[in-house]
Amino acid sequence: MEQWLSFLQRKFQHLDRSSQEMTYQSYRDFIYRDIYFLLQNHELTEDVIQESFLKVIASSPTSKNAANMKAWLKKIARNTAYDYLRKHKKYQYLSNLESIEEKELFSSEAETAVADQVEEQIRDEMLHEALDQLNARYRNVLFRYYVEDKSHRELARELGISEQASAQLLVRARKKLRYYFCKRWVDREEKR
Repeated sequence: MEQWLSFLQRKFQHLDRSSQEMTYQSYRDFIYRDIYFLLQNHELTEDVIQESFLKVIASSPTSKNAANMKAWLKKIARNTAYDYLRKHKKYQYLSNLESIEEKELFSSEAETAVADQVEEQIRDEMLHEALDQLNARYRNVLFRYYVEDKSHRELARELGISEQASAQLLVRARKKLRYYFCKRWVDREEKR
């Protein structure tokens, strides 16, 4: 993994084709689950990954620290996904605009809807930050259960543990995620 991160610190255009392909594929593998978790659509996820990769190579990261660089890469990808979601909702909203009178557009209900969207986006971002704090095993079990929709039986088989152990692992992962999320949420409220 560290190898493809070092490729990103160079001029991408100057890399040979196989290095470029390897760098993109490694980036895709690194980012895919997070973006799919947000969009719940494979094709859209692929589009967002390509767009975010173009942003990454255009800005030429200079960080030598791999941990900082990984966080930066995830943040760019998530922000690109959020941009897509905002645009998509905007166009969906505009298509329904013909049936709305102009005075309704600026009503307090519309302001409340925008505030709710912003709050939801902040909550989603904090959830992803909390997910990033989890160890890989907890992230893995949460992803398989909630995103891939695996049963306890399938989880147990894939992880090589009993069903009871997989259920306990999932409970622990949820508790840890809740702890990290609540800690961030409380910190956010205190800063207000």
